[in-house]
Amino acid sequence: MKNSKLEKLLFIFIAILPILDIFSFTFRNVFQTSISPSTFVRPIIPIIAVIVIFFKNKLKMKMILVSVIYGLYGIVHLILYNTQISGSSYGTVLGELQYIVNYSFMILNLFIYLYLFKISEKANELKKYVWIASMIYIISIGIAILTGTSSHTYIEGIGEKGWFESGNSVCTILVLSLCILLPMLKDKTLIWKFSRKRILVGLALTIVGIGIFLTMTVGTRTGLLGFIIVMIFYILCETFFYLKKKIPAKILMTGSCLLLITVIIGGLFVSNELLQRRKYLDNQDSSIIDSSTGEPAHVTGDILKLKEQIEEGKLDENYMPKANQKAILGLYQYANQMKLPLTERRIQQFIYHINLVQEQEELGLLLFGNGFLTNYPELTLEMEIPAFLFNFGIIGFLLYFGPFLCIFIFAIQEGIKYKEKIDTEYIMLILGCFLSFILSFLAGYTFFNSSSMMLIIVLNTLLYRKINNFTTN
Repeated sequence: MKNSKLEKLLFIFIAILPILDIFSFTFRNVFQTSISPSTFVRPIIPIIAVIVIFFKNKLKMKMILVSVIYGLYGIVHLILYNTQISGSSYGTVLGELQYIVNYSFMILNLFIYLYLFKISEKANELKKYVWIASMIYIISIGIAILTGTSSHTYIEGIGEKGWFESGNSVCTILVLSLCILLPMLKDKTLIWKFSRKRILVGLALTIVGIGIFLTMTVGTRTGLLGFIIVMIFYILCETFFYLKKKIPAKILMTGSCLLLITVIIGGLFVSNELLQRRKYLDNQDSSIIDSSTGEPAHVTGDILKLKEQIEEGKLDENYMPKANQKAILGLYQYANQMKLPLTERRIQQFIYHINLVQEQEELGLLLFGNGFLTNYPELTLEMEIPAFLFNFGIIGFLLYFGPFLCIFIFAIQEGIKYKEKIDTEYIMLILGCFLSFILSFLAGYTFFNSSSMMLIIVLNTLLYRKINNFTTN
């Protein structure tokens, strides 16, 4: 297979991400199963690509060595996971294996896209297919809402997210897409069969559609705040470069109008769905009373019950190891001391896992992780970057998150070194990569979600190509 055909295949892979997501959601809901055929379809293109790359380049030994490293890590991690699993664990070894495979494919995809596009002029084509994917997301969500078939963002019936599993994941995908789409408004190197005017109109409509969905429909903080942050950064960048290089006023005015419309709409409606959700959660905050103090609890009802059972000595180690029990008691004490809001589940999970690592005190678990699914369901860590470190260990953190962090740091260093070559696209790509870290830390389901992971890979590929151009041009 020629590189050109392989590149087209990888372009199509980006464009069909929303279709795969819709198919997955529909299949699972219709057949009431947690398994979807798209899970087996997604790896096909990356596997074809890596086989072609393996037989057509001189990196065979390096590729084998890296594969062995990731394979050995996975085996050791699963062996240790098996020793930590208990009656209170959220998942099985097979479930943990799914995470290992998914994160390994993430790194495989990063390698494939970097290898093929880091110096290729066809990397610009990636932007077009991100645009196509974004349009499919927005059009499908619009159809779902108009036909009354949209799923709700929250189980309380708040928010609309179309035919997709997770509102936060869709928001992450579209927020990150904006970091690619917005600089395209003045990218004259994009050549398509449409006129430049039609391309600009299409881009503007896509961006407005994304803005309406993120600020008014989905009802998540990820969507509302993410869109506003990206738009503000874009306008600030364009203003700065306009003052510095006299960029045509039309570009500045178009971007400013988009931001102004967003702020006005957001101010008038400020995501009524989001306000409803926050009001609902605030009402739940004082509904659980700690019988030992007579005061509102600062942990959930299930965690409070576990805490009471631990204190009464009713939990044996087969159901929950001592280290986990002590971590729960530490969480309860800290939550009450700091009066943590009951609704901040992720913060409570984070505190619990800090306590758990301290209580375990085992080098093997520190290096290879104590397992993502070994914990009580409610305490499974949704924050992915801390999960890389705590649940997959120092080695897992370096293997899975390290490559993205290295590209980001390298891009910052090169940007400082070649600051005269910095433009809006560079800053928006840096912002997109940084937001992927923030969203992964605060919201979760970012790197593990197959589609948002691919957007992160495209961002990193475009950023790496951008800084590579700094040194060659």
